[in-house]
Amino acid sequence: MAEENITRKLTAILYADVASYTRLTGEDEVGTHRQLSTGLDLISGRITNASGRVVHYAGDAVLAQFDSVVAALELAVEVQGDLAEIAANIDPDKRVAFRMGVNFGEVIIDRDDIYGDGVNLAARLESIADTGGVCISGKVYDEVRDKLPYGYEYLGKQRLKNIAEPVRVYKVLASAEPRTTRPRSRLNRRMTGIVGALFLLIFGGITIWYLAPGREITVADAPLAVENQKLSIVVLPFDNSSGDRDQDYFADALTEDITVDLSRISGSFVISRRTAATYRGRNMDALSITRNLKVRYLLEGNVRRARNDVLVNVQLTDGKTGQQVWAERFEKPAGDMYTFQNVVTGRVARALNLELKEALSRQAARNHNSNQDADDLALRAWAELWNKPQSRESNDAALKYANQALAIDSDHAEALGVTAYAYARAANYGWGVDRIEDLENGIAAGEKALALDSKNADSAYSLGFLHYVAGDTRISQELMRQSIELNRNHAPAYFFSGLNLIRLGRPHETEAMVKRAFLLSPRDPLRSVWYGVTSRALLLTGEEERAIEEAQKGIDANRKHGNNYAVMAAANANLGRLDMAKAALKELLRVQPGITVSRYLRRVAADDPVAIKTYERMTEGLRKAGLPE
Repeated sequence: MAEENITRKLTAILYADVASYTRLTGEDEVGTHRQLSTGLDLISGRITNASGRVVHYAGDAVLAQFDSVVAALELAVEVQGDLAEIAANIDPDKRVAFRMGVNFGEVIIDRDDIYGDGVNLAARLESIADTGGVCISGKVYDEVRDKLPYGYEYLGKQRLKNIAEPVRVYKVLASAEPRTTRPRSRLNRRMTGIVGALFLLIFGGITIWYLAPGREITVADAPLAVENQKLSIVVLPFDNSSGDRDQDYFADALTEDITVDLSRISGSFVISRRTAATYRGRNMDALSITRNLKVRYLLEGNVRRARNDVLVNVQLTDGKTGQQVWAERFEKPAGDMYTFQNVVTGRVARALNLELKEALSRQAARNHNSNQDADDLALRAWAELWNKPQSRESNDAALKYANQALAIDSDHAEALGVTAYAYARAANYGWGVDRIEDLENGIAAGEKALALDSKNADSAYSLGFLHYVAGDTRISQELMRQSIELNRNHAPAYFFSGLNLIRLGRPHETEAMVKRAFLLSPRDPLRSVWYGVTSRALLLTGEEERAIEEAQKGIDANRKHGNNYAVMAAANANLGRLDMAKAALKELLRVQPGITVSRYLRRVAADDPVAIKTYERMTEGLRKAGLPE
């Protein structure tokens, strides 16, 4: 067929195939065929209803195409759930279950069939999907990431059979279990990803994994469920105290989605929303409620409309002591409530992550060392790094606690993650004995941490930091992306993405990323570092005056962080203010004795030619200020 007669089309491709079909047929040919026929009828009917097209069947496989990527993935997930429900009473060893792959790409259309790499890739994605699960390509993920209420696990770049280049692959974290809870409203579906990410981060300091969706623990389960749990929680119905019924949806949606998403996380015990709702309006104190429900923490809040503003108050109470662990107030003009929900949930996420770790760290510190377990020590280590300004002292303390935890449990994922982060800081700021040794130790710890717990955003962040220090900027950026995918409210990962953009020759994009970090955590303990990155990017884009303003904010937040002094010295020198430049340089040398232009450049640019070129404006300023080569 001549090239000019070939019809090409950009389309979404779904490929579904039965797992272990040959074995199942050999064991029960008739029963397997009956199940297969039922499954194929369901899939083909749903494809038609979703305005898709069945291209062809190949034994136990189905190939379909859709004009909408969202429709293709939504169908795949919903069909998998329905198939699981149909097969719920069949022996798992005899159950027909499909794997599915979804791709988005250009195909050749000929005689009502489709051909090309786009089709081949969908089939390869199906082959690596879990039984009853769905895998998607990076192109699909880029299209649907903010449009569907699913989670996604990044599986890395995979080399797939007969596909020339490695492909980004994601596993869809959606239920394939029978659906026993009522469907969510459109508003609640929209909020699922936001609040789910929120509570993934809240309990990011404890090793956690997804439970099968639909499972809600009730108070009847409490004695068994709480026995081995350090973190357990009830989310009381958020109260609409404004008298404005229009705000009921906001309060109820926050409460419901928080509870539903928490119920999907193993390693934590969550009281069902039905049980929590029975406490609405009852005059009981937090200690009584947590004692009755046998949980440790109580989260509550209220929404109030005040003229043209909406106020949200949230607080977390420790049911063991009765003390308030954390509280926050949010205020925004009424109008775009969805944007406000993003701000509220994001800030609550980061703040609660810090506060919970700090509170549990203080509790662990009160115990005698001989009574502390690996969990306690890992939390103390994270608290040293996340809750205190950066310094050699806090870094050394974190490594000490992490090493003690690993002496108890060498496979403790949290302790390995914090070890990786501490080694990254030691290598970056010269706080260790040997930079190469710190990097090797840190990368080994980070890789092991992610192998043990692939859903830990902090570990992905730590490993990304290490690869930045090692000069592997693109790997670092991919890990920061993975960290944000795992937890959309991971403020440090947004900051680090902005930092990587400088080294990638895109400093003009940095400020927006760091602003996102500040939006999530305006009073973050790491804010001096964040100011340093914003000020550096501004200097590199020729905005010296603004760079100086940002650097001064960073110095005010932490006088032990050297990058802000480096920006002050270079920016003032570029503006001809040599006295001010030399004064800033003196402070830089106080914080980082022995620093030179070449050492500074090696640290911020590694040996990347693009980064070295990007940093020319800054290194020239440092030379003018008098920093030795």
